[in-house]
Formats: sequence, C-alpha cells, structure tokens
Amino acid sequence: MLNKLLNKMGLVTKGKVSTKQDPIADIQHIQGVQVNTLTETEVNFVLTKLRSASYTGAEFETFSNVWIKLVKLKEK
Repeated sequence: MLNKLLNKMGLVTKGKVSTKQDPIADIQHIQGVQVNTLTETEVNFVLTKLRSASYTGAEFETFSNVWIKLVKLKEK
C-alpha cells in the first residue's frame, strides 16, 4: 500500500534517475550552445520577463541588482 501511495505521489520512478551535480555539463555538448555567455536577444528576453513581474520587499532589491547587472552586460 505504501508503494502505491508513493507511486501516485511521483516518488517512485521506473526509469533511470540522474543525480549529477553539474547540470551545465549536460548542455555543454549540445552544438551551438555557449554556457558562459548570453546573447543580446537572451538578455532582452530576461529583462522583459523581469519587468513584467511584481516584487515585494527584499525581492525588489534583488531584482534591482540583477537588472543593473543585465543592463551592463547588454551594453558590452
């Protein structure tokens, strides 16, 4: 009965489970993907999504810091 409950909750898997520590290593082998850089289009996308969200308290401070860093990255 416990296994049935765990299976319904999605805690029991039937396939291979990956517990890699570095998920970036999985995307580094994909052709055309550069992990260490963002294109101007990608920066604009993130800025647009950040602008459309609402923030409260400490979240706004984090938003402000990220926004400034992305704008500086875009200007380079």
